[in-house]
Amino acid sequence: MTKINRERIVDTALEIIATDGESGLSMRPLAARLGVTPMALYRYFPDRDALLLALVERVSEEIRLPEPAVAPRERAVALALCLHDFLVGHPWMIRLISTGRLTSPAGLRFPEGFLGCARDAGLDDATAFVFYRTMFASVLGQAPITSTRTQTGVLVTLSPRASAEATPAVAALAPRWPELDALATPAAVFGAVADLLAVH
Repeated sequence: MTKINRERIVDTALEIIATDGESGLSMRPLAARLGVTPMALYRYFPDRDALLLALVERVSEEIRLPEPAVAPRERAVALALCLHDFLVGHPWMIRLISTGRLTSPAGLRFPEGFLGCARDAGLDDATAFVFYRTMFASVLGQAPITSTRTQTGVLVTLSPRASAEATPAVAALAPRWPELDALATPAAVFGAVADLLAVH
């Protein structure tokens, strides 16, 4: 009989996720890949969420937080870029993070950091939480764009059917859309969000 252990299960599950995504991971095909019965996996992980949490904890070991800057705005941008780059490298984690079901100790350093930036900028608890949530949502929105662009190399373009009557602002910028899209780097996007700290 094939011998397995927790480490080998996690390694193999990460291989599956890397090719098939998080939705492609289930106990039955994982067991088949390992050459064991599905029941053998439950000796190590009681359910799929427990396995996913182990994967999150494993890849979260790669996270290296940036050196803290003095100004809260610059700290927030650097932290957002760190999380963004990590998610681009592990796009299967984007949906897991957005559900809020699975959280690793390493992952909690990001809300801790964003909240710290907000407090250092003088925000009260409620406003600090909104800032953290806004920054987090910005990262979760930008990471799939960057990931897709990395894979395809294609910049965003607009259909020539943009209507000057129905969408005048979009139509006015349509000829420059690829240029403006290229300028909207992750750093620029997160910087725009972090500017919220400067108004308090």
